[in-house]
Amino acid sequence: MLRNKLLDSIASARWRYWNSLVGKPDELPRQNRGFNVVSTLAFLLLAILIPLDWYLGLTEIAMVLLVTEGMLLVMYFLSRYRGWYQTGLQVYMAWSYLLITFVFLYNGGSDGPALYFFLLSYQLIIVFASERLQAVGMMLHLIFPVGLLVLEYVHPAIVMAGYESESARYIDLITSLPIIVVSIFLTTRYLRRAYDRERTAAEERAKLIEHQSERIKNQNRLLQEANREKLGLISILGHDLRNPLSAITGTLEILSEEELPAMEERKLKEDLLITARNTSDLLNNVLSWVLAQVKGIHPVFTAVEPMAVIDRVLAVQRFIAEKKGIAIRVDAAGDAPVVADMEMLELIIRNLVSNAIKFTGQGGVVTVGVIENADGEECTIFVRDNGVGMTDEDIKEIFNGQIQSTYGTESEKGIGLGLFLCRELTHRLNGRIRVESVLGAGSTFYLTLPGAQAAEADNEEATAVSNGEAYA
Repeated sequence: MLRNKLLDSIASARWRYWNSLVGKPDELPRQNRGFNVVSTLAFLLLAILIPLDWYLGLTEIAMVLLVTEGMLLVMYFLSRYRGWYQTGLQVYMAWSYLLITFVFLYNGGSDGPALYFFLLSYQLIIVFASERLQAVGMMLHLIFPVGLLVLEYVHPAIVMAGYESESARYIDLITSLPIIVVSIFLTTRYLRRAYDRERTAAEERAKLIEHQSERIKNQNRLLQEANREKLGLISILGHDLRNPLSAITGTLEILSEEELPAMEERKLKEDLLITARNTSDLLNNVLSWVLAQVKGIHPVFTAVEPMAVIDRVLAVQRFIAEKKGIAIRVDAAGDAPVVADMEMLELIIRNLVSNAIKFTGQGGVVTVGVIENADGEECTIFVRDNGVGMTDEDIKEIFNGQIQSTYGTESEKGIGLGLFLCRELTHRLNGRIRVESVLGAGSTFYLTLPGAQAAEADNEEATAVSNGEAYA
């Protein structure tokens, strides 16, 4: 472990030192950093060649290389700290031709390593120079070596032997070739790594752009769907509210302007009350949906007795059921309290009972009951009717919130939000809702919620554990 940490710290320090030499990727462009790398490698190369040439008796060449070392140092600082790498590259090109020509003439001509250094300088030029300089460099790298070889062939006396012995020549060649090969390898490796980094970064940017584009498309699709829903809701709501409000207005005008027999007046008032309550239920569902869309619904959990909520709902719904000739029965096999938000639970039960009455014909029965699970951890509220029932396809689509006009057995209107709200509110209450239905035989909705006694037991156990009593 300690060894790995030591190796990591050494690698990190080495990387920081290298970046301080050539520049960080986010500070300098790739060409600028590349020139700094070349200057550093060339500086190290000359640091090896200068003492070697001095040892081999090539004093003049060693002096010229020493001047070159100083010039490289100046160009490196101008590139690293001023960003003048293009100027430095042009100076490097011009000086490299003069230097290699001088080495060729004073170091044995074609018998020495001068021509090999043309390959190294050419690689550096085509890698880091601009397209115009690349073309110029290619022409000069063809002209200079060929011209020097022709000059040596025509006037061999112009080339100085340079070496004190044949062994010195071989030592120069043996040391120069590996240096050139290693320099080419290091330069190519650096470029390959730089290319791989840029390719990886480009691929990551492409993936990020693709992900963002896909997310924007999904957001646009959801916004379009939401807009279509809202427009459909406004359209259907306007249509479905206009008729009952017109009926209410017309009935009130008749009651206020005309003298009617007591029986007929009573019937009109009853119809008026039913229409007003249906319209009120429709508006309550719409307002609850709008509230959920705008700022969300946050339940306030308390221990709630289901039968108390059912009694409040049935106090209103019994009148509508009796008007349709529907009997409402209560089957309270259990009345264990549940953990829920009372207002949300009342809205769910009211929608389920209203839906059952809506799709049950005259003479039908709607049963509302409570079943306590054997383990006491959950409690199930059910609403059963013997109405029109549903197909399997209807069951799949019943909770999806599709906004459209729906009609009951006596043409009662709705917009399909009631059961969708039941599903959404049930999820917020940490419960489950499901339906069983047979076409022509009726439907049963089951609402399962956490029991309050089980929640209290969990809280007591958690308190005991926090007080150190779990294993007492």
